Amino acid sequence: MSLQIGHFTLDNAANNATFMDELGKCLTACDIPFDAKDRRIMCLPHVINICCGHVICEFTDEELIDDSEDLDDSIICGETETSSLPQTYEEATKCDPIALGRSIVRVICSSGQRRDAFQELILTGNEKHWFKVKKGPRSIEVQLEQLQLLRDVRTRWDSVYYMLRCL
Repeated sequence: MSLQIGHFTLDNAANNATFMDELGKCLTACDIPFDAKDRRIMCLPHVINICCGHVICEFTDEELIDDSEDLDDSIICGETETSSLPQTYEEATKCDPIALGRSIVRVICSSGQRRDAFQELILTGNEKHWFKVKKGPRSIEVQLEQLQLLRDVRTRWDSVYYMLRCL
């Protein structure tokens, strides 16, 4: 009977590289050929998550997140001299929506009173038909879901997506 050792799919954590090196040493000591680098397959979703994180970091102003105490309604609501005009993709990305989203979530979630006031705002807005979306020349009423705001956590995959989705 021959011993067959396949490949290992692991994420990029340093302890996994150490594991593979140690496994290689143990197997080599038992006269079993094993190349740790050849036998390790990086987890593709993990690699994609790391790449997305790097892209997000390139487009996010970390200082803006820290300055959330200076946020006012005109920044959050996008009120500018040209606010009546449709916003282009380039204009939207210059406003750093991810940093603004992180700041908004952090401020609202920083106290129970703010969380309760936010939930009450959604309930009242739905009851009084405050929320509308423009479709061509007319506005259509929308009902907002009662969602709990989620913070972006670096160690949780897709947490930026879920944070923005709840806003």
